[in-house]
Amino acid sequence: MEFSLSEQQQMFKTSAREFAESEVAPLVDQMESEKRTPRELIPKMRELGFYAIQYAEEYGGVGASYLEYVMVLEELSRVYCSIGGHISVNNLCAGTVRDFGTEDQKQKYLPELLTGEAIGSFAFTEPDTGTDPRALRTTAVREGDEWVINGEKIFITNSTLPGYIALFCKDVEMEDKTTTILVPKDTPGYSTGKLVAKMGMHGMEVADVLLEDVRVPFENTVGGEECRGKGFKILTTEIAVGKLGISAQCVGMAQAALDLSTKYAKDREQQGKPIARFQTIQWLIGEMSAEIAAARYLTYATAWARSNGQNILSD
Repeated sequence: MEFSLSEQQQMFKTSAREFAESEVAPLVDQMESEKRTPRELIPKMRELGFYAIQYAEEYGGVGASYLEYVMVLEELSRVYCSIGGHISVNNLCAGTVRDFGTEDQKQKYLPELLTGEAIGSFAFTEPDTGTDPRALRTTAVREGDEWVINGEKIFITNSTLPGYIALFCKDVEMEDKTTTILVPKDTPGYSTGKLVAKMGMHGMEVADVLLEDVRVPFENTVGGEECRGKGFKILTTEIAVGKLGISAQCVGMAQAALDLSTKYAKDREQQGKPIARFQTIQWLIGEMSAEIAAARYLTYATAWARSNGQNILSD
């Protein structure tokens, strides 16, 4: 892996940093108090291609790689992680379509998801399931050319924003194996509860989802008939990419903590001089810097591996 940044990669990092500092930072207090994602940010991020970085141009993507993707998430999260999380979860939905969808599904759904015209969600977690697919209670029953879906999902990011949700259901005809279905959020029977109270990241909208006799065409089955019952494979594949996004967000937040610590050490005086001149403080900041650099390059290396077709699933 080449550790120096290309001109394109540096451009992505710079544009994301400038956007975060000029457009996101002034809205952080508002997002924390109102607990919502400002809708006015979405077209601005669309214009910069933040939803579409690692996707092929034929579907409306930028045509870059996961390296540029994690760099953008890192810079956004350095200012406010909620916006990085918003994009990362949209990618879980779009990635599901790109990696497992039929060609018709890619042509139909990706252009919207990659421009922010539709915001994606990814829904597996239920009140009693954790990560156990055998414990899923949300059911999908086929009636002719339609699915009828009933159940509940919890802690679903972006579920209150218009778009699509990649929904993991117990496929009754497939011996209760998991099937993934793409559901438009404006479908009758789809509803969300109040936003989940969190300790932070209030600018990322998270809510529970209730599905009551939700009817969608059978053609919304991700990957078509061939992928029925293969939802757990879809889940684990996309969650690995989701963890890559979370890693980038954590690096961004850690860098922000280091920046603030360094500034404080330079400004805070003790015994007539900044504490940054004390060796113990220098050691602490040096250790922080080294650990963040290691985390950054591990994240970049994993992104490079994913971009080059390598399996990044943990054993």
